[in-house]
Amino acid sequence: MTKTHEGALIRIGLLIHGNKIWMSEFVSIFLVGLVLAVLFGLTLTIVIDEAVIHHNDGKISALQNDSISIAKNISDYSQKATIVDALTSFRGSCISRQTNTQLAELVFASSSTYGYDPYLLLAVITVESKFIPQAKGQYRSGEFSGAFGLMQIKLETAQEIGKNLGLTVRNVGDLYKPEVNLAVGVAYLTRLIAQFHSFKLGLLAYNQGPGVIREYLNTQTPLSIDYYNKVLKNYYLLKKASAQINK
Repeated sequence: MTKTHEGALIRIGLLIHGNKIWMSEFVSIFLVGLVLAVLFGLTLTIVIDEAVIHHNDGKISALQNDSISIAKNISDYSQKATIVDALTSFRGSCISRQTNTQLAELVFASSSTYGYDPYLLLAVITVESKFIPQAKGQYRSGEFSGAFGLMQIKLETAQEIGKNLGLTVRNVGDLYKPEVNLAVGVAYLTRLIAQFHSFKLGLLAYNQGPGVIREYLNTQTPLSIDYYNKVLKNYYLLKKASAQINK
């Protein structure tokens, strides 16, 4: 150790590998290194925290999506269960609960696709076929109308609509399948409603044919609305049955 005159700094030399390093310089290097280490540690912590936050955000988003999906599934299940109960109440013992369940599934899917109230489609099916999958249509005269199945659709019409849906309708046997009949029937009804820009006229065109509705629009010839009234009557009865179940 060496002493300097008054006011001078006191330095203590250290011999390391033959080089003299002053204590103050060592302390400075140490402090700089410590600061760099702290900064590196903070940076690493921030990076890790960001990664953890990003990962957790992904988990939270996935959980939220799962929660939404579960809530929708519960809501859908509840609605379908209500439809089944309403059908059972509406039709009594005419249809088994298993058949009601299958029908509710199909109607719910079709109504979700096209934006219908499922009870409206059920009302149409009630009037058209009374829920008999093998129903054959008849005119008031008793003559066969050429319509088949739940929604009483003709084979040629079903084949045309089926092409647009990517659905092959080979023969009448296919129209006795509820899933096929409903798919083409609801799509055809939707086309007619869009074509005439009216739910009422579209529904009447489904029953009487689009040609009759065009003639009515062109000539204002008398138009029977009995079918429309029957559908609405059954719709309100089904809604009433549903409302009583939900009380």
